[in-house]
Amino acid sequence: MAELSIIVTTYNIEDYIEQCLASVAAQTFTDIEVIVVDDGSSDSTPERIARFCEGDPRFVPVLQSENSPGGVATPANIGLDRATGTWVGFVDGDDHIEPTMFERLHTAAVSHGADLAMCDYQEEVDATGERRAPADAHRWAPLTEPYYELDVPTSHTFLRFIAVPWRKLYRRELLEKHSIRFPVSEGFFEDNPFHWFTVVSAASIAIVPEVLCYHRVARSGQTMATADERLFHIFHHHDTIHTWLAARGLLDLYQGPLLGWVISQMEWISRRTPPELRRRLFDVLVPIFAQYSLETVRRALQENNKGATAQRLSTAVAKREFGTFARALSTRPGSDNPVVTAAFHLRHSGLRHTAVLTSRYLRNSAPSGRLSGYLTRARSKAPDSGGRDVLFGLVVIDRRLRRIEERLNDIERRLESGAAPSGCGSPSGVDEERGDRSRAADRLEDPVGRG
Repeated sequence: MAELSIIVTTYNIEDYIEQCLASVAAQTFTDIEVIVVDDGSSDSTPERIARFCEGDPRFVPVLQSENSPGGVATPANIGLDRATGTWVGFVDGDDHIEPTMFERLHTAAVSHGADLAMCDYQEEVDATGERRAPADAHRWAPLTEPYYELDVPTSHTFLRFIAVPWRKLYRRELLEKHSIRFPVSEGFFEDNPFHWFTVVSAASIAIVPEVLCYHRVARSGQTMATADERLFHIFHHHDTIHTWLAARGLLDLYQGPLLGWVISQMEWISRRTPPELRRRLFDVLVPIFAQYSLETVRRALQENNKGATAQRLSTAVAKREFGTFARALSTRPGSDNPVVTAAFHLRHSGLRHTAVLTSRYLRNSAPSGRLSGYLTRARSKAPDSGGRDVLFGLVVIDRRLRRIEERLNDIERRLESGAAPSGCGSPSGVDEERGDRSRAADRLEDPVGRG
């Protein structure tokens, strides 16, 4: 029996699997068994796995004849059921790792008697090979100790890290004692509940704040590379985690972090949701927020240090106000409307500073760019060195945004008081109120107008 079982999961990654397996074979920690589970690939991945495993008896190929529903859950669980090691680690079949990764994790876990060990990683852009820090890189800064007891507050800290299993080492006894497996469904993102199950169940964690693995991103066919309803599958796991916590009497202790997790997913997924799917996203979120009081929502926002946009989105969902939700998406900085971003800087940085930023944008943008198009009327001549043409365009934008904002405020005041918005006729039912809010939100998609 090996000290460490490494589970490699694969599906249609023929261009990457050999690099991945070679990096696992090169580990300085050699007392390993490597269980390579292919989830019914239709390309040459299974053949490449079989050929590689023939040359190293530590590698065991498990080649499924059909692709399982959903994501990685089924192949990962097959690997867990076959694992015999004291410790278990994971590697994605299109990633690669440093030769010392599992030695560093194992040494840290054993020396501190921890149930888990975790290292840092970098993303690797598939097309260019560029490496960059992941979104949770800043969360390492407060972690100054090599080892932490996982009481409730400390568990909250680690639950905020991105929920990937392949930068961690798990004591297999912990997984078996608590019957922890990846939940199987037709959706994706099963690593999120697995992360919650393990962190909440573990007594302690050792940390290795070094980049020891490289996660490939922006690869064709990758779930995270999509921008459609498949991203919404992650929210189904709220109920999975909620039910798991409730069954163990832990829900009161973890309500805030769980709702904070939902809000965090909403933030990044809403940024990638095209306008035509925003209503669908809203409808997915409403029943989740309905399980929490408005006070709990506010507390979760505060405890998780969420900003103004997250507050607007969360409050809109909690109050079931789709118009407010849609406007929050359309008017936040970095939205799909660059004029809104310019107006944000206008409000917060002043006209002169915004003119400089915008003229720089226009110089660096193609003539057909959206912002360039919006300001064409204000740029009948090339902008002068003082940026007066751009300044004029921004003043026009600001005035139009102010008029729209005044109109929306009037609508919301009248809706809250039960009166009909001015110019909308006599009071009507809920559906017409929603329509008015939606129409107002639609105007924000094109605040400058096309007339």
